Amino acid sequence: MLSLMTAMLLGLSSTPALTEEEWFFLLSGQSLTCLRDHAGDYAPKPGETLFIRVSDCGTANMKGQDFADMVVNSAPDIEVAEADSPDAVVAFLASDFECLASLPLPEDDTLVAYYPERCAVEARD
Repeated sequence: MLSLMTAMLLGLSSTPALTEEEWFFLLSGQSLTCLRDHAGDYAPKPGETLFIRVSDCGTANMKGQDFADMVVNSAPDIEVAEADSPDAVVAFLASDFECLASLPLPEDDTLVAYYPERCAVEARD
């Protein structure tokens, strides 16, 4: 019994501290390129956050919106997306568009993770 208690205490003491994971947007290279190419159309003000439907980029419906404008006064349509599905909506600052202008982006449907905080794009498997 004592060895079991010792093992449990050792297991608890060796548990690593939880770290905060870095957040990213998962998008196709084509979608990220579209957002970069249309940065002037979105024209966010410094410090302003734009919520953008990725599927609207390059269409007549293309515009950045306030989050409250995107919310419908009805019950939510909740769907659980697959882990590797691209994000439908992104929240971009003016600095995110500036960052995208300096990054080499794939122009195909390859999935990439865009890390706004460190201005980086990484290919996803």
